[in-house]
Amino acid sequence: SREEIVTWCTGEMSLDVRDFDAEFVNSRLFVAIKEKNHRHVLAYIKKGDNVNNRCKKSGMTYLHVVIKCANPISETKYVPIIYLFSNADIELNVADNSGTSPLQLAIKHNLLEIMEALIKCGTEYIVDPEETLFSGLRGPCVYELINKYKFFSPGYWNAVKEDKAFRVNVLVKSWCRINVSQNGITLIECAKKSFACDKIVKQLTNNEASIEFAHATMAGDKFRMKYLLDHYKIDMDITDCSHRDSYFEPYSPLSLYGAALKYGHKDILELLRTDNNSQANKVQSTVCSVS
Repeated sequence: SREEIVTWCTGEMSLDVRDFDAEFVNSRLFVAIKEKNHRHVLAYIKKGDNVNNRCKKSGMTYLHVVIKCANPISETKYVPIIYLFSNADIELNVADNSGTSPLQLAIKHNLLEIMEALIKCGTEYIVDPEETLFSGLRGPCVYELINKYKFFSPGYWNAVKEDKAFRVNVLVKSWCRINVSQNGITLIECAKKSFACDKIVKQLTNNEASIEFAHATMAGDKFRMKYLLDHYKIDMDITDCSHRDSYFEPYSPLSLYGAALKYGHKDILELLRTDNNSQANKVQSTVCSVS
């Protein structure tokens, strides 16, 4: 029903279908997001549904819908959808009619995992020296939100241009996507044009394909994982060093296998066992240009 109001236990957070036009609400991707069904999202993307479709009424994108549906308790189930959309080249930084980007909306509603996923996918990093992004927030996870945001600051582009190899290494080991571009220039091209040190260029080129594989793993996209294994050299031992299970737990590196389990992708575990990965050694290039 167009009059239905779907509300999750998120304090002020709710998804009200009356905020959207009928065509957007009835789209298959909207319904799949609402049902937390990443497999249906993947299937519709494969069938050619437009991931950059926007609501004519509110200007919201499907990323806004994901965030509107999620809450701090359920957000883990929505993280794979973020990676699916990112892998399908969704525009990460599009603001709705109120001027709110998906990253700003995720922060506003205390969605730590979704905020982190958006940053790792390459969303535009907002330099916020006065931390106004976090003003008005309350609750036990606000401190962790701010700390995690600062952890990724200032992002690849600044680190590359300022020749900060250590900062680039931190982002690489946190599975931040390397296959990104600004104004038609890829991050690796930027590193070469900025005369960044050889260490930075090697860090980026040697890890680009493996991080694409990590993102495909978190998305639960077996097709993309197989493609990458068949065409690129993948480091199956990479871990996400920015991971910890909760605010009260120490940092504990997350393996590809662990990521598949965390996000409920049991159907891809077979691809992550070492005896099934000899095919990865067949490839010739480590530079990933997969779209």
